[in-house]
Amino acid sequence: MPLAQLMSQIQELPKIDKLRLMQFLATELVNEEDVNFFVANQEYPVWSPYNCSEAANVLMDLLATKQRGKNG
Repeated sequence: MPLAQLMSQIQELPKIDKLRLMQFLATELVNEEDVNFFVANQEYPVWSPYNCSEAANVLMDLLATKQRGKNG
């Protein structure tokens, strides 16, 4: 069945069936994932906002400049 035809049929479904379809597709995608996506004892970098005072300073300067522009 062509995707366009399938999509038109999906549009006709009631909301609850669309939600069930979304759940089904999400489950299918998870099941197709590689089970070894995360390897034991492997480090994976995660960004954290801690110790990012430079970014906060840039944002504060930008907000102050904008505020001056509104007031001046």
